[in-house]
Amino acid sequence: MTRSVPEKKRITHPTRVITLANLLSVLRAFLTLPIIYSLAHNKIVWAVLLIIIAIITDWLDGYYARKAHEVSSIGKILDPVADSIVIAGVALFITLDSSRNFPLWFFIFYVIRQLTITLSGVYSLNHTNVILGANILGKWTVGITSCSILLYIINYIELGFYVLILATILASISWLQYLQRNFSKL
Repeated sequence: MTRSVPEKKRITHPTRVITLANLLSVLRAFLTLPIIYSLAHNKIVWAVLLIIIAIITDWLDGYYARKAHEVSSIGKILDPVADSIVIAGVALFITLDSSRNFPLWFFIFYVIRQLTITLSGVYSLNHTNVILGANILGKWTVGITSCSILLYIINYIELGFYVLILATILASISWLQYLQRNFSKL
């Protein structure tokens, strides 16, 4: 006789939009403006605190979505979009800020990476009707990129550069993984 494992009870439907996890993702995206405002007015402590809050909300939204069984289709889209908005927005600002010396090449690389991942994901969705979530290396890329940006903001530019190189390597590997996954589903 085979014992069946009880299925986890779903609290919400995967198409549900208003969940705590999704609200945290939206909050994270909206933190971009106060972070940039703080940087523009040389309120570095505020900028760092807001970036730390953004990093915490990135971790919390995924944790809560899994724990509460509220992983949703919209959440699989909102989470990486929120990450991209914060990282690209802050990276662009510190790229244009000559005192921080954030490399333009990374900003261009990051934007091209995000666009190709997004477009291949949309293409895959249109042909398979499946929304694919983030991969673990992609999440590590977000975290390490965020650390590098923080280091540039607090003027640890040399260390920030080495961390940025690590982020670039991880971003390149995860980029290939996303593209392979998105096109292999076709």
